[in-house]
Amino acid sequence: MRTVSRFVLLSIVLASGFAIAAPPTSTGKGKAELPPPPGINDPGVSTPPAAQGAPATPDEVLATDSDADPLAPIAKPDTRIVRDKSTRDNAATAQRMAASEHTTKQQGDDTVDEYRQNGKVWMIHIVSPQGQESTFMDATGSGRLARDPQQGPVAPVYFSLYDWN
Repeated sequence: MRTVSRFVLLSIVLASGFAIAAPPTSTGKGKAELPPPPGINDPGVSTPPAAQGAPATPDEVLATDSDADPLAPIAKPDTRIVRDKSTRDNAATAQRMAASEHTTKQQGDDTVDEYRQNGKVWMIHIVSPQGQESTFMDATGSGRLARDPQQGPVAPVYFSLYDWN
């Protein structure tokens, strides 16, 4: 029995080896032959020159596409937070501050200026004894006060590592 099992095992191994080593005999359509990769100094693909009357810039392409397709999506307005000091309208803020009720409080060592319109606080200006200023505004009308975008995206952190008198 031992010799027969060795013979069967050997024939199975040889048959599977021949099946793996044999080239594929598929008669169906295979993948098309791919061209060789370009050379290192090959100039690459060149684009044909634009035809007369064809739009030259991507903006013109978008404009002509949206004119032709009535279901094209409409361009969305820029809704980013204003972080640039030069684009902020200081005159409008000053005018709104002048029309608001102004209250000054002392909280601890800090001086807090509150500006209210219709009974709602829309801006708080805090000045510490060291001269550090923070402004929080309700720019959206939701009642939530956030840092003034004119002061930039990062709030400075002031703390003392070691202090002696």
